[in-house]
Amino acid sequence: MPDSNTAESVVTLSSKAEYENSINLSQHVPQAKTISEMVLDAFHTSKESDQIRDLRAAIRQAHDRFDDDQAYELMGQLKQLKDAEAADIAALEDLSSKFPISRILSSFKDDPAFQELVYGLALKVLNQTHQAISNPSGSKGKAARAKKEVEVFSISKDGLTVTLPLRTPRSKPSVDRQAYEFLGFTFVGEGDELELENETFLDTSGTEQPATRKAIITALQQQTAFAGYSIAAQ
Repeated sequence: MPDSNTAESVVTLSSKAEYENSINLSQHVPQAKTISEMVLDAFHTSKESDQIRDLRAAIRQAHDRFDDDQAYELMGQLKQLKDAEAADIAALEDLSSKFPISRILSSFKDDPAFQELVYGLALKVLNQTHQAISNPSGSKGKAARAKKEVEVFSISKDGLTVTLPLRTPRSKPSVDRQAYEFLGFTFVGEGDELELENETFLDTSGTEQPATRKAIITALQQQTAFAGYSIAAQ
């Protein structure tokens, strides 16, 4: 007789949990994982607006120049902007409590910005799927070995060294908190809510890059960010 509790847990398993379980299986080829991660990336955008991230960058630059007056003024602007965005978030939470998410999304179906997001994502999936089918890369055995052989990198500065695995698929930055903090990132929150305070970093050209492991490792290898640090594959 099957365990009723087990059966119930399977039935009530969320799509998020099912996805996280499935993507770790070696039966999924790398191209399929790439496409699924790309879909998530389209919606897992930073919680902060571009304006807040720009102000944070300007504040850091003012501190670097020891311009306390400008830093203080910018921090005042940052507080006003964060207060305004907090009010917006509260209004959105109130809206979501009154209407199902499906209805909210359908109301934006003709919005140009929403269409750009949806059709842009559909185009990427179309192109990536075509490429995956046209150029299959290896068997399930290779995919399984690739999963087991996660690349690990050593990051060094001033005689200190930490490791940063190129984890796949997506893992929270907090899993590698020591490496992120070694590079100058800070975390906010506690336990499962522990997140990066700033989910981007600036490269040498002043361009904002996502604080993903791949972007960080690439920037270190190409020496386009994190001056003074060195990186080597283990």
